Amino acid sequence: MSKRMIWISGSAVLAVLAIVGIYFLFIQAPSVVVATPQRGLAVEAVYATGTVEPVRYARVGTKISGRITDVLKREGDPVAAGDILAVIDVGEDISRVQELAARLKLADADLDRARTLRRSGNVSQAALDQALSAQAAAAAAFRGAKARLDDHFITAPIAGAVLRSESQVKVGDMAQPGQVLFMVGDQAELQIEAEVDEEDITKVAAQQEALIRADAFPGRALSGTVERITPYGDPVGRTYRVYLSLPDDTPLISGMTTEINIVVRRDENALLVPVSSLSGTSVWTISEGRARRADVELGAVGQDAAEILSGLSEDAIVIASPPSGLTEGERVRAAPSKPAS
Repeated sequence: MSKRMIWISGSAVLAVLAIVGIYFLFIQAPSVVVATPQRGLAVEAVYATGTVEPVRYARVGTKISGRITDVLKREGDPVAAGDILAVIDVGEDISRVQELAARLKLADADLDRARTLRRSGNVSQAALDQALSAQAAAAAAFRGAKARLDDHFITAPIAGAVLRSESQVKVGDMAQPGQVLFMVGDQAELQIEAEVDEEDITKVAAQQEALIRADAFPGRALSGTVERITPYGDPVGRTYRVYLSLPDDTPLISGMTTEINIVVRRDENALLVPVSSLSGTSVWTISEGRARRADVELGAVGQDAAEILSGLSEDAIVIASPPSGLTEGERVRAAPSKPAS
């Protein structure tokens, strides 16, 4: 009787232990939300920032210092090439030009007279040469003075409009050499001058599509196209300048700052998983009730989904949000799956 009772008791203990083991291994295994990889659109983009500007524009300054006596054009005024924007005090330069113009006129008359007399034999060749030299010197002096006088007149180098008057140029202000006083440009054709990090520039090429965002148009993606790339970058800022053309109907205005995503690759049939499933460059999956870590090659990574280039099969069961501390081979239970979109 005692042996039978011991056997029965031992069997009962083993049964209990088996049930407990199954309970802890399976029933108590942590529950995880899973997702199935999906096929869809993946877009890889390079980020940049830039400023809207006219394709044709010029910063206008002065070569001389002096006080501004006249401002003929204001911001927004249309201008033709050569129009005077402002005048710096001409001072004595205009009197000097008038004086040298009179001297040149006299030298021209003396030269004409010397040529006539030389033809008739009434003066020597030396006298004619002297008249030629005097006329050339007078002409050179006049041209120099005229050039200095011209520097007092700040003119528009191209047609368009006055886009900006730096420091609101006013009569009485002092102008200094090299100082930008006006920006003149043609608003009919705009572009974006953008800066791209040197680590990304090799992916960028002409004619690539660009998606543009500006604070003035929240929630709206505007379009542009890569026009050209400067061949030499900025070694200090470690950036390259990229110019993007804009459509004629763009709502962007000169001077606006923008954020840009240049589309460098597009795959309509990419394998996608939720971004939340990533652990660095790995994805946690479930195989036979256990967690398995798969090292993958990532492509484009968006806000919600990430592109998998290799390392993951299309029929894998992916843990959408791996719990912290998850280990290789750990028992897990899959909650209802959701697609990766």
